[in-house]
Amino acid sequence: MSNNESKAPADASDVEDGYTYNGLGTEDDPFVVEFQKDDPNNPMNWSESRKWFIAAIATFSVFAVTFTSSAYSVSANELLQDFDISTEVFIVGLSLFVLGFAIGPAVWGPL
Repeated sequence: MSNNESKAPADASDVEDGYTYNGLGTEDDPFVVEFQKDDPNNPMNWSESRKWFIAAIATFSVFAVTFTSSAYSVSANELLQDFDISTEVFIVGLSLFVLGFAIGPAVWGPL
């Protein structure tokens, strides 16, 4: 058997209990995973209210993060006066916040 060929699982313990999938799980012959009929874990079977609830939570989360970033930048004068900090310190805080927007999805997305 060459390195490009793959083999099936050695025994039943290599396969999840109760589930068998078509394919070998390789790039050439991937597993074909399908939901069972009337599976409650299938998002297509969720109620409309549950789908809207999940969409609302995701939307609100994006709104909250965006609002927080703009609220920080708009409050520059108050922060500079109240905490007696320099403009550079304020800009570092704003830069780190924006940098989090850039790097965060790249780090957390694959996880």
